[in-house]
Amino acid sequence: MPFEIVERKGIGHPDTLADGIAEKISVEYSKYCMNNFGAVLHHNLDKVSIIGGLVDIDFGRGEMLKPVSVILNGRMSIDFSGKPIDIKELEVQTALKYIEKILPHMDVKSWIEVQTFTNQYSHNEFWYHPRNLDDLPEIKRPYANDTSTCVGFWPRSVLERVVLALEGHFCKDDESPRYNFIGQDIKVMAVRNGNNISATMCIPFISRETPDVSFYKESIRNIKEELLGLANKTAGIPYNVTIYINTLDNDDKKNYYTLLTGSCLEAGEEGVVGRGNHSGGTISSTRPSSMEAAYGKNPVYFVGKVHTVIADEIARVVANTFDCECNAFISTRNGEDLFDPSTVIVETNREISQIDTQKVVENIFAKRDWTQRILSEELLVPRPGGYYLK
Repeated sequence: MPFEIVERKGIGHPDTLADGIAEKISVEYSKYCMNNFGAVLHHNLDKVSIIGGLVDIDFGRGEMLKPVSVILNGRMSIDFSGKPIDIKELEVQTALKYIEKILPHMDVKSWIEVQTFTNQYSHNEFWYHPRNLDDLPEIKRPYANDTSTCVGFWPRSVLERVVLALEGHFCKDDESPRYNFIGQDIKVMAVRNGNNISATMCIPFISRETPDVSFYKESIRNIKEELLGLANKTAGIPYNVTIYINTLDNDDKKNYYTLLTGSCLEAGEEGVVGRGNHSGGTISSTRPSSMEAAYGKNPVYFVGKVHTVIADEIARVVANTFDCECNAFISTRNGEDLFDPSTVIVETNREISQIDTQKVVENIFAKRDWTQRILSEELLVPRPGGYYLK
């Protein structure tokens, strides 16, 4: 492509936090069900939202005036064969632990309120109150829960790799912060026009760890040098990279990107599942995409989750096997076999063997370890610098 536009919402961005909370609760609930009942019970939590709070901050200080509210919404089974499940405790504690890990400067006990509205409403009275495994029909016959389309692509472009590297730079290999004075609500918006790459970054400074404007500006200069070196190394020849940081800063208005907690949630911003990154970790405007949000969905039979992972796998395997660029599309009809969808389209940038491609697709759909991988590897839980595809 002569040009492309790629965005990355960092792990502390409100939308990414909503994705992560929803997915982490689904993973922990599914593991609990597997350990106690031998199967994942019916649930979906893909409508989590976060309502921002209010702070009073300045260089060297900060105070939370109104807490952040996490709104858990969806449906979850609350018992199996008469044995109750304390879903509220699981939901709340999982959400708080996840936020505490992602935002180390957030006092989750004092600054976060978790409200849960998950219910068991259904036309089928046993859907969320299963008496036995027979009330989980997807165990015997996995089927599509919805009419839906999921999209995957591979390999990552130069710009996508640059964007992921820029955001990932702010975490160490163990995913802990590289700088104690930098928050996690980092955003990258990059444009490539031919060989010229321009990246605009929003990088928050922790107010209590940033003593004055001189420290703030000097740190930006030093970090910018590091980022330019990383971006140029990632892009390679013949690309030219320009980076802009915190372009809204204004000395006259004393406006600088400082945060108490590391996320703009503290200042009224909201987060909603599905408004952030694709499963590959970016929002790539010039790529094919769908509106499916995989985060928080049931990992057994919700096509928006299972087929997202499979579409990504098809694209990756085809691209690597045939040394090409690949887009994979999976479209399903409600109720059809989950692993035999009505439409699978594989698009490549050069002609490859249709027979060999079909074998690759059939082999991928023949696998039955998707749920296990989603849970054990936590494939869709947001991580710094990207998600599970490498």
